[in-house]
Amino acid sequence: MQQVLIGTILSISAVFMVLTILIVAHKAWREARNGMHGRRRKELEPKVLTWAHSDEKTVRKALDGQPSPSDLIVLEQILLDHIQRVRGIERERLATAMDQLGLVEEYLKGLESGRWWRRAESAEKLGLAASKRAIQPLSRALDDEMPEVRLRAAKALGQLGGKASARKLVRALNEPNRWSTIRVADILIGMGHEVIEAVIEAFPTLTREGQLAVLDIIGRIRPVSAGPWLIEKLYDRTTDVRARACHALGNIGDPNVAPELIAALRDPEWPVRAMAAKALGRVGAAEAIPQLTSSLRDQQWWVRHNAARALRAIGPAGLEALERLVADGDTFAREQAILILEEAGRMDERAGELVEAGSLRDAARSLLEKIVAGGTTGRLRVLAREHPVEEVRRELLAMLPEEVSS
Repeated sequence: MQQVLIGTILSISAVFMVLTILIVAHKAWREARNGMHGRRRKELEPKVLTWAHSDEKTVRKALDGQPSPSDLIVLEQILLDHIQRVRGIERERLATAMDQLGLVEEYLKGLESGRWWRRAESAEKLGLAASKRAIQPLSRALDDEMPEVRLRAAKALGQLGGKASARKLVRALNEPNRWSTIRVADILIGMGHEVIEAVIEAFPTLTREGQLAVLDIIGRIRPVSAGPWLIEKLYDRTTDVRARACHALGNIGDPNVAPELIAALRDPEWPVRAMAAKALGRVGAAEAIPQLTSSLRDQQWWVRHNAARALRAIGPAGLEALERLVADGDTFAREQAILILEEAGRMDERAGELVEAGSLRDAARSLLEKIVAGGTTGRLRVLAREHPVEEVRRELLAMLPEEVSS
């Protein structure tokens, strides 16, 4: 029994010793390889960068022929590092070098690999290589069984740019995973105005989530040309589509759409009314003041809140409309108006006017008395204690009811 135990211990010790030797040998080999690659990089990098700024067509000439497999590994790292830092002609030249050295072909083969991580890595590198012939293979990769491959292929298509890439990429908005849809939408937004035609064209074929993403994309890119199309969506049968269309119109900021947004304030669904109110503030539609004033009496808090903020955003005329509401018979409208006036500093401004002469003083006193009558006195009591002008403090103290001590 003792001999068996000793034999077992010796066997385990031998295994650990072999593993230790293998680990040390592998680390030594890796460090030696990295050192060799580092030395070769110092030699090859200046040649590649000099070629990138020259008129020479073939990179192999600058490298004295076809590089060895070991040098190709170093060259790939050099090209991938620099291609992410430069723009314009230099980037195009480095992308051309990757194609001439056969790297693009290797990445295209990698998209067909049975290992998903190699497919994902190849898709990412094709985006950096900026090879237009990768558009079709990357488009097929959008249907890959692995989500990571699909997302990297989508990102690569975004880097390639162009309307062809945009059309291929838009269908990825149908991804069942919400976070994937958001990431694809961000890629399309990064491509800018060139995707607008593609997303509008694809809209009818997309899922509900994809359609909402399209509206968000347009709202983020803000093309004025999309205004008429968005106005059509204000009459869509889906509440979310109508609401997102209002939001996108507000982001674009074209004041010419104000009549359609004013009409949307009468929508039967409150999310649409809320987004229409917010959009009217963003486009600065002074003609919407009467309708926004009425929206402060809406039964839904978000509609009231957005309408009040829209009036503030419109400017002096909107603030005057809010002042008229401080004595409104609707409690909700009154509270929202006073809240926004306080946030806008209008209450402080009016308090300072108590020491002015004539109609300005009378208007300030009238407004503040209405606020006091409404029972919202928190800010006024702070001003009565802390305002730098003693006369203002006296006026406010005389106006405010005495606090009841408990």
